[in-house]
Amino acid sequence: MKQNRNQTPEWYWNHGLHDANIISATKKESDWNPDDNCLIFKIDCDGALFEADITEIRFYNFKIKTNDFDINLLNGGWWLSDELSDKGDHYFLDLKFDTAKCKTKHLELAFKKAEVIRL
Repeated sequence: MKQNRNQTPEWYWNHGLHDANIISATKKESDWNPDDNCLIFKIDCDGALFEADITEIRFYNFKIKTNDFDINLLNGGWWLSDELSDKGDHYFLDLKFDTAKCKTKHLELAFKKAEVIRL
């Protein structure tokens, strides 16, 4: 079944994650296949305005598009907003977040699929 371009995937947090705390962001990569990788966000949504049941988001087969991005900037940061787009064979996420030191940053991320772990 072909996905309607105006609809978001069923795993997506439609109501938003504004003010969710990004506890950690880690990369998991395969030793034998460089395309088999995962970016894992541990999230504390207790302070989020809407989606308070999300504990983890996994982005599979990801590629960070932001030049010289330090993944450690996400650790302890706060989710401000995001925009998700479907580019056919992959998704594109533009994430705006505050670092733990209250500096607003952007992360541009391409990935094949995502998994959202909820309570």
